[in-house]
Amino acid sequence: MLSPAYMYRLLFFLLPGALLVLCWSPMKEPTRSIICTSCGEFVDKTCKKNPGSCESKHPDFACQTKEVYIQHFTGEYVYQYSVLGCPKRCVEYIRFARREKNVFFCCNGNYCNSLPGKDNASLSSIPL
Repeated sequence: MLSPAYMYRLLFFLLPGALLVLCWSPMKEPTRSIICTSCGEFVDKTCKKNPGSCESKHPDFACQTKEVYIQHFTGEYVYQYSVLGCPKRCVEYIRFARREKNVFFCCNGNYCNSLPGKDNASLSSIPL
């Protein structure tokens, strides 16, 4: 059996080493995420399809808003609805398809893609 004096010396030398290992061990960086509004179809100041929220993560940490416009027979684009969500990659651009224009916006804050409400009168004429 070991003497108490020997045990105290052993503890005296092992304890600082154990604390050193614990304090210097690599710590994981806390995961960063952003909470975004999620909505399949946002029309007339309300979410009509699939309301909720989503968590945007690496690599972009961004929320996205897609605005959909339909081309009127006069050539003007009229706002129809928005789609809100958390894509894996968020890129801002404008896409033109047959008689439709999609505008993609990105933002980097919690609920930054929440829309207070679209006013169709103010968006009735969007120039190219």
